[in-house]
Amino acid sequence: MAIPRPMAHPLAAALLLVALASSSVLADDDMGLSVAPIESILGAIRVSYEVDEPFTPRLTETLLQGMPATVTFEVGLWKRRAFWFDKLVIALRSEHKIAYDEWAKSFRIRSGQSPPQSRTAPDLDSLRALLFVGRRIPIAAAAALDSTGAYYVSVRVTIRPVAVEDLGEIERWLAGESPGPEGAQRGIPRYLLGLAVNLSGLGERTALEKSERFIPARLGGTSTSSR
Repeated sequence: MAIPRPMAHPLAAALLLVALASSSVLADDDMGLSVAPIESILGAIRVSYEVDEPFTPRLTETLLQGMPATVTFEVGLWKRRAFWFDKLVIALRSEHKIAYDEWAKSFRIRSGQSPPQSRTAPDLDSLRALLFVGRRIPIAAAAALDSTGAYYVSVRVTIRPVAVEDLGEIERWLAGESPGPEGAQRGIPRYLLGLAVNLSGLGERTALEKSERFIPARLGGTSTSSR
């Protein structure tokens, strides 16, 4: 685990400990994750999925107060094997850091690395649309799979509030992209001042769903383009 950077204010360090202790408490994980039947499009096996309820009312409240969160999608392509464990053929992972920018009154989203991609969502509905609605991704070339083998796809979604590494990183990120009025004092992020209350009972949310089994040779092909 990375060692967190020293904080300039003792209150910040104390509240961070409260956050870490509270993050172990389980939250309601009924996120409404659904995985559509697998498709073969232009020679690529593709999976579509979406999350209907990524944010609880409590999580929504704390996000709007400026608390950062990390959203992770993990997609696995598995081959069924009789009398043995299923084989993981391909694993894909994407990570998105989100934070509400008080100065810009919008959500900032930073995705991936080397270099990261930055986007903006003006409100919570736009944030849902960008990250959780109607996602369709290619996961493998159909020709690379056993045409008569049985496969399925697993999708795991995780929303993790206040990762240790986020605290300093997110503040520097927001300060660099949206510094606010000239001469304004950013100081301790406002979310730190409310962690002791707002994170009570709030923890990591996660959901896991699997697609229906499919056999590549039976999928057929289509020229439909991805959305």
